[in-house]
Amino acid sequence: MVEVNRAPDAGRAGARRRAGAPWANRALGLCALAALVAALAVPRTWVRATLSDRGAELLVVTRSGWELAPTGALVVAVGLLALVCCALARRGGHPALGAALVAAGVAVAALALSRLSAADPLEHTIGRLRIGTFQTDEPVTATAVGLWLWVTVAAGVVMAVAALSWLVLTRRAADVTRDGAGHGL
Repeated sequence: MVEVNRAPDAGRAGARRRAGAPWANRALGLCALAALVAALAVPRTWVRATLSDRGAELLVVTRSGWELAPTGALVVAVGLLALVCCALARRGGHPALGAALVAAGVAVAALALSRLSAADPLEHTIGRLRIGTFQTDEPVTATAVGLWLWVTVAAGVVMAVAALSWLVLTRRAADVTRDGAGHGL
């Protein structure tokens, strides 16, 4: 029997490849979780406008992502598409899927950020209502961005970063596999 001397790097390359794969799967799982969170945050409050007098809220108007059409529907569609891409990427590992996931994360964050000033028309409407309806001394209208809009933005950022991490980790694992294959026999 002929004994084959393996290069010392071959064993380390296999260990690095095995160590890189779970982290890539975890990054892909995090991306899928963020896509799900983004889709589930759409029915929640994204913007809020209030009419108050001396600290008491007389009128509160809120809008969810669904009510801010078409942004909410687009966020849900992109989130569900990202979930499908995550499942396909886990199975196939094609880099184009990772690029699509990065783009999906950026799209979710950008769509949500585009609605930061969506409460301004609500404030204007409330301001007109207070003149004839509410007889108050010092009525004040104010707008606020809802927590769930920020959750959607954060989910989009996490999706993009996790997908980019997955791309980097799978590329490194492929490079280690390619380098390790040349050191064998």
